[in-house]
Amino acid sequence: MVANLPPHYHTKEAELKKAKTPEEKIQILLEMMAIMPKHKGTEKLQKELKSKIAKLRKQSAEKKVISRGSPVPTIEREGAGQAIIAGPPNTGKSTLLASMTKAKPEIADYPFTTKIPQPGMLEYQDIQIQMVDTPALASGVSENWLGDMMQKSDLILLLMDLSDDDILEKMEDVMKILEQFKIKTPDKWEFTKKILWVGNKIDVPGWQEIKNIVCELYPIGNEFLTISAKKNTNLDSVGEMVFNKLEIIRIYTKIPGKPAEMKDPYTIAAHSTLEDLARSIHKDLVKSFRYARLWKQGKGNPIIAGRDYILQDRDLIEIHAEETK
Repeated sequence: MVANLPPHYHTKEAELKKAKTPEEKIQILLEMMAIMPKHKGTEKLQKELKSKIAKLRKQSAEKKVISRGSPVPTIEREGAGQAIIAGPPNTGKSTLLASMTKAKPEIADYPFTTKIPQPGMLEYQDIQIQMVDTPALASGVSENWLGDMMQKSDLILLLMDLSDDDILEKMEDVMKILEQFKIKTPDKWEFTKKILWVGNKIDVPGWQEIKNIVCELYPIGNEFLTISAKKNTNLDSVGEMVFNKLEIIRIYTKIPGKPAEMKDPYTIAAHSTLEDLARSIHKDLVKSFRYARLWKQGKGNPIIAGRDYILQDRDLIEIHAEETK
């Protein structure tokens, strides 16, 4: 069977000859793998490219150090929480960001389109959550600043391609990178960060079988959310799961004698107390706090609560404090 390689593949071959570092060569080879049609005519070529990638990865240091003077991308945190969208090449990270926010990242059919982080704001009910598209996770390519960004985030949304026949190989590569970034415990299914597992491209036939294989080999369980970012399938569930995984609650406030403010609620960690809320409003409010009138989800008759009261999502609070002299 003839390989019938597309013209873009030969363009990448020319780029490969000019590449100097192992990292540059690995990235181009991965792009060539993605462009190449998958059939019997290309099986030998696929093996050759995989062998080259394996050799180059051995040459590359396990922990890549950013050279002096190299700019490290930074994203200013906004909203009620920050969720990093991470995953192997070509899983649809940029498409997911564009579908769930007003951000307009560059989207293409070839891998490694995203070079720097791209933020967008997810509107979930009455709050906003920051989502950040990031460069692909791939051994020998992912830089240390990406691991640092993931460590500092509130949540990592790990996106996998359920139409990819090489998904198990890429899962193993992701596990190695997460260990390198100190996010996964070696030889254990333990993570130092909250992780939401999402399988993309359920608009492609055969995805269910691939998902079953992944769930059989990895203890993801029922938390493997399946979506189609391209077709906007199950994206409402993504927003809900992101909110639940962040473990935050919304608290509305009311000034005595005035109407309740039911927009732009305070967002604080779940299981926080009234004292924690007072501290987040103003440090001096903790000292002057006397009591609070509290409406459960803004309805019914109020109750009187003290500073140790544990708040729940959508409580309405009217804080009474001593007058300052």
